[in-house]
Amino acid sequence: MNIQQRRDKVIDAMKEQGVELLLGFHDNGHFIEKPHPVMLLSHFKSVGDSVAMLGADGGLHLITSPAWEAERAAERVPGAVATDDLIGELGRTLQKRKIPGNRIAVAGLAGMPAAFETAVRKLIDGEPKGVDAIVLRETRRKTEEEIGRARRAADIAEKTQEYMLSIVKPGMREDDLAAELRWYSKSLGAEDNFYMMTSGPHSMAVQTPCGRVLEKGDLVIGELTPSYEGQMAQICRTVSLGPASEAVKVKYALLVHAMKKGIAQARPGNRMSQVCNAINAELEAEGYGQYCHPPHIKRRGHGLGFGSGLPGDVAPDNDIVLEEDMFFVIHPNQYLPETGYMMCGEPTLITANGAETLTRDMARLYEVAV
Repeated sequence: MNIQQRRDKVIDAMKEQGVELLLGFHDNGHFIEKPHPVMLLSHFKSVGDSVAMLGADGGLHLITSPAWEAERAAERVPGAVATDDLIGELGRTLQKRKIPGNRIAVAGLAGMPAAFETAVRKLIDGEPKGVDAIVLRETRRKTEEEIGRARRAADIAEKTQEYMLSIVKPGMREDDLAAELRWYSKSLGAEDNFYMMTSGPHSMAVQTPCGRVLEKGDLVIGELTPSYEGQMAQICRTVSLGPASEAVKVKYALLVHAMKKGIAQARPGNRMSQVCNAINAELEAEGYGQYCHPPHIKRRGHGLGFGSGLPGDVAPDNDIVLEEDMFFVIHPNQYLPETGYMMCGEPTLITANGAETLTRDMARLYEVAV
């Protein structure tokens, strides 16, 4: 699927609801699970507030801010306008089009500042028709370009993990290690890297890095999630500072085994719940059933933004049917009483033949000599 084929699907859904113009809004907040209507419709990741205007005639117009974004925006969407007065420019554009307010629909407005939302309501002269569900549904499959970016992001994640193994050592602070990895991933082309990391001999969960000093015998657990041109990929890894105990080795092997069972279920026609249940079944068989549910765990992975969050969580109550070109992370990250919290996870693409993990090397327990 390419971006135009995606737009065509959205347009078909618009016509079914009598919508002549769709306004997709996004602010400057880019979060791993926050849908991004502008990026979904235009492949443009904005620095400031932006709106993608998709007409039922197939035309796409992009208005973004600030004004100095003009050149980059026009490269992605010919004719795009960059301005320091987004509402004013939007108002002038709508006035020229003369489309009745009841035939204009909106996606992403709830995530905008209240003042912005109020201004949009005034421009439309009424309550805008929300079509977030349509946009997310019709963009649940990645485009060819997004898949290419996901592959590049996965490569950056792996190379950053390799760099981490070359520098991590007792005496480092978590914050310093995180800063090094963030810098390194950016040197490889990532514009950002969502990074969770926790260290200790027996962690209860993964959190954001803090000032804790790493010690010999720690397990350093983390998820690397670089974004490349707006598409994220995530890997989850566990590193032992010094030789791992036999319990850690055995239990980590169990997590990887469970993950592979889940990946085997990730194929077109299966439901996401089947992926989760396959993972849980392996842990339940080993007596860890109580740890496969809240408060210990609520999901075994999730969609990867910044675009659409679909196909959603790898969870027992998610019955979405998997389709070719869906992309998400499968991570049986798990607290076990013998070892504490450990992490393994792979970025997974649904293909016609089943699941493809975008990493060269699947998660394994890493032991760093100290």
